[in-house]
Amino acid sequence: MSGFGHRGDVEFLEECSPTLVERNAAEFRRLRDLLVQVEEPARRAQTRTRWQSDGSHTYTARLAEAPLLVTQMAEGYDRAAGALHAYALALTTAKSHYGNGKRSERALAALIGTKGTAITRTAQEAEPMRQWEDMRATTGFLDGLAELTMDVDDIREEADRLHGEAGGSFGLAKSAEQEARSACVHALKQAYELLPEFVVRGGGARPDLYAAMADIRREGAEARTNPLTRLPGSGPKREMTAPVGPDTLVSPQLRDIRMRVAGLPEAADTYWIPNVTDGMRAEWISQNKAVLRAAAAHAGVPEDLLAGVAWQEVGGWQPGFADDLVGAAREQAEAPWGLSPVSAHHLPDRLGGRSDETSYGPIAIQLRRGAEVLGYDPENLTEKQRGLVEQALQDPKENAFVAGAYLAQIKAETSFADVPADQLTEAQKREIAARYNGGPYWDLGKAQGYGDRFADDLGRAREALR
Repeated sequence: MSGFGHRGDVEFLEECSPTLVERNAAEFRRLRDLLVQVEEPARRAQTRTRWQSDGSHTYTARLAEAPLLVTQMAEGYDRAAGALHAYALALTTAKSHYGNGKRSERALAALIGTKGTAITRTAQEAEPMRQWEDMRATTGFLDGLAELTMDVDDIREEADRLHGEAGGSFGLAKSAEQEARSACVHALKQAYELLPEFVVRGGGARPDLYAAMADIRREGAEARTNPLTRLPGSGPKREMTAPVGPDTLVSPQLRDIRMRVAGLPEAADTYWIPNVTDGMRAEWISQNKAVLRAAAAHAGVPEDLLAGVAWQEVGGWQPGFADDLVGAAREQAEAPWGLSPVSAHHLPDRLGGRSDETSYGPIAIQLRRGAEVLGYDPENLTEKQRGLVEQALQDPKENAFVAGAYLAQIKAETSFADVPADQLTEAQKREIAARYNGGPYWDLGKAQGYGDRFADDLGRAREALR
């Protein structure tokens, strides 16, 4: 039984990317295939090598363990790949149900809107399904909706139908995702148990064998020509870490970016410039081309992609100081002591929106996205962490590196993730730009218009990079 649900139960699906989950499954399959290639050399080393010394018994024992170790690791990664592949398929189904629920919910909201306007903060923030539940019960916060005595009988049948459709779709989405996630987590735990645990005795930092031993560096250089050493289209390898907790102020990602930008030329900014012309955009890209190139190389994205997005964003709709004002207004509206009864989403014009949706920096990036790229948990940012993220986004050099990393993340979520950066077509770059602007709604009109402008201005952005 799928049951009945509300949007809040499954709203996280908007941020979920089945393509990215499948990309991680492909990464595990790559490791499996790499290990399978090792199995035969490991057996040859065991059966065809004769070592004579006082310690030969240790060598022989280790050679006997190697094929078994490689086989178990390959099986572990194979199980992990299968688990993620199944979850990606289920996630696609869940997002389809979620989309159906959203459509029914929007229709319900429009119908409710014919009966009044929400003026209380609680009513403004409520889901349309919750609003209707309260309206038809004639008790609760929506009795204050526009301070009217509303006759809802004429919309009751249609509203009940839309309410049922939305709730049923959200329930299906919740069931599909939860069941698949439970199965995936169980399978990943089983896969993990097949992997050996390597322990460095004595504690302290792990030794950097790659840097210390020339032969390992030589082997690594030779291995780079093997297609199994990285997924097609992937950028430079990165250490993967979980989001830092509230006790960590400077994340590893932010520390790495700060070290990289320290040796780069000073960057031009547009913080106080309200109206940026095309000539000024070209000058900004030209002045900052060393930073943009370094950021693109670090992220593994094309230079002209980053420069083209910068062309659209530098001085965009409002200067940097206006972003600060928007962010402050939204924070006040979200605070219990703030601008109640007006919710942040119902602030007028461009002020409307959540505080973590506020964009900062010359290449405008939402605070939420910046936090994710920098390794923080956007849902649980401390005040000091939030300040550091804002500071990083407003610094022109750090901002470029964050933007580049976010573009690389977007590319990994597309259907052409396996296309190398230097082989991306202009149409593919245009799609990445549209996704940069629109997020989950990149295929809607506003984001598509952004993509069109990006394509039209890409030549001028390239020229400014020269």
